[in-house]
Amino acid sequence: MTDHSLMTIPEACAALRVSRGFIYALAKREALTLVKLGRASRVRAADVARLAQTGAA
Repeated sequence: MTDHSLMTIPEACAALRVSRGFIYALAKREALTLVKLGRASRVRAADVARLAQTGAA
């Protein structure tokens, strides 16, 4: 079963220990997938976990 959990931008920042701007830079270079929910942006938790594990940020 695939985990489709989403994290807020501040949660992703805390998990990766990076700034909000860096989260958006990662999304721009497609290392993270941003999901828009209305005006809110969310990040796939699987992407955050992968980056945290590999350190490929």
